[in-house]
Amino acid sequence: MDLSGGRLSEIVRRGFMARLAPDLAEELLVSARSASYPTGTIIASSLEQPGPAILMSGFLRYFLSVLDGRQLTIRYLTPGDLVGTTLMQQANVTAHIEMLEPSVLLHLDAERFAALAARRPELNTALVDELITRLRLAYRALAAHAFLSVRTRVAIDLIERANICGPMSEGLRIDVTQQSLADATGSVREVVSRALGQLRRQGVVARNGDGVTVLDPEGLRRAAGL
Repeated sequence: MDLSGGRLSEIVRRGFMARLAPDLAEELLVSARSASYPTGTIIASSLEQPGPAILMSGFLRYFLSVLDGRQLTIRYLTPGDLVGTTLMQQANVTAHIEMLEPSVLLHLDAERFAALAARRPELNTALVDELITRLRLAYRALAAHAFLSVRTRVAIDLIERANICGPMSEGLRIDVTQQSLADATGSVREVVSRALGQLRRQGVVARNGDGVTVLDPEGLRRAAGL
């Protein structure tokens, strides 16, 4: 695949691809194929789309789920991030990717990825770095779920979503439903509604339809313990 295209050239200079030498990045993208996904699409990452992909455009949520439907958000993904791996899932816990806005993924050839990893150790190094980052984020998410209040977890999630949109500022609207916040924080809608009510009464946020408006950025950071 030609790396001279403006968007692709920009993507290989950020995120996972930026860790690779230009010739390795170009080899990795041979036989890659792009696919577009509408908002709301959920993919069980290594079951429905084997192998890794690079996010070209859009905004994704990477989360874990168990058989009873409970979810826990691990991270949010932006253009340039690596999506999926060549690793298999555990039987009782599945990693999913949710498209929070229309998104384009560049699916890499899994066999080529494995072959390059066998002869280019720097690809393995980059992949290990990526997996360490994911493990660190998973520990952080599990610790937050175990030890922090729902109000604090909601505040953290709102900040992470806001930071994707740009610098958090007064009046910033975050398009997110209470159910989405519940899914992201491992809670339920009723509890999240009470947490948002507390933040609203403190003058930190306002609720308007399927969204939340930030009224006091510093207050939201304090609520998140930051």
